[in-house]
Amino acid sequence: MLNKLILLFILFSFHSVSAQNKNTDSLRSVLAGTEYPETRFDLLSKISESVIFHGGNVDSASCIEMLNIASELENDSLLAVTYNFIGFYFYNKGDNASALEYYMKAIPLAEKINDKRRISSLYFDISLAYFSLFNTKEAYNNIIKGGENLPDRSSPLYFHMLAQYQRNLAQYFILKNKTDSAQYFANALAETSRRTGSTLLEYAAMYLNGSVYAMTGDTSRAEDFFKKAIALSGQIEMEEEKLKFYESYLDFLIMNNKIEEAYEQAHQLMDLGYASSNKNLKMMGAEYLSKVFEKLNKTDSAYYYARMEMELSDDIFNYRNLEKVQSLAFNEKLRILIEEKKRSEEEKKQNERIQYILIAIGIIILIILYLLMGHSFISNIKLLEFFGVMALLIVFEFLNLILHPFLENITGHTPILTLLALVCIAAFLVPFHHKAEKWTMAYMHRKNKMLKNDGEEKHE
Repeated sequence: MLNKLILLFILFSFHSVSAQNKNTDSLRSVLAGTEYPETRFDLLSKISESVIFHGGNVDSASCIEMLNIASELENDSLLAVTYNFIGFYFYNKGDNASALEYYMKAIPLAEKINDKRRISSLYFDISLAYFSLFNTKEAYNNIIKGGENLPDRSSPLYFHMLAQYQRNLAQYFILKNKTDSAQYFANALAETSRRTGSTLLEYAAMYLNGSVYAMTGDTSRAEDFFKKAIALSGQIEMEEEKLKFYESYLDFLIMNNKIEEAYEQAHQLMDLGYASSNKNLKMMGAEYLSKVFEKLNKTDSAYYYARMEMELSDDIFNYRNLEKVQSLAFNEKLRILIEEKKRSEEEKKQNERIQYILIAIGIIILIILYLLMGHSFISNIKLLEFFGVMALLIVFEFLNLILHPFLENITGHTPILTLLALVCIAAFLVPFHHKAEKWTMAYMHRKNKMLKNDGEEKHE
């Protein structure tokens, strides 16, 4: 019965792949007929997205053309997209240091235009690279950053990004052996992946749920999920994704003493590593072959593959690569701190600008009230003199607030020179104030006299 279900599943999957291939082929057909750079970039991006969406490998030639177009147009948005694809290309080839380099180059560009779809994608991809480097702490930190930058629910790619968040957290909690959390996110991924229609995400949901049920001891359900993943594996070209499946499935097989099948799967993993020249796959293949031969009590073969694993591990995790990865992570943390400081300073400047505007509005309102008072009724000369002095002080302090940073720059923060500059400003304002006050007083005397005469005439 199970074999029939798998056969039906494979037939359904084949039909879906055919439809997907037709869509990609139609995009390539349109691409062949256009020379306009921005249109070509958009088509290349859609083709690459579609390929990844369904578990394929990114084409290096497409990455190069996209990079040329983005560089010529000097477009940050297009560069962010391109660096994301280039990073994913290197990640899938097992070159995690180069992948991280391009991902981290893309993040500030995506943040500049607040492209949350791209920002979340980059952080999720960075976490995958850290998983491959066995750095679960940094992997988790980047998953959380990606989750904080999910696009709005109204976005057509919201569920696609949500599924990546759920997939990465399920993987993290499996590695941390936290069964309840792993099961929650693996089950959520199975539900969300169906909404996306992504073969890649559905494949991940199958093998991750298989791992979770293996952890809980439910061997039957674990095997069902792994068989579903195997049924989809023919559609998946992505080496790193296949590696994760093999790790999950081989652990399950060895734990349940299914050594013959484990031997076959480990050999398939090793062959895939050689076929794709992927050192990560070869290293894991050697590790599992060593475990298999140890179970079979074949000491020489177990030692041979253990030695191969060690040599590949030294090659992958050599000092230079680790130093480069650590440097990239440090630079990214510095960039985040600098950006946060810039945002804080910008907010402070914005608040100061608002306060200056409010003060200016207050001065204008004061002047309007002053004029209205003068026109409406007989004015108290002493009160007007008081308001005149207050206005002078307010204007002087307002100019001091605005000009103080400028004065400090040109005086080199020297107190004596700053004081002299302020005295010069006051020397300009005081005579101007006296002239304005003299003119105002003369005007008020005339106006008061006219108002008194009008009042006396009306009284008579």
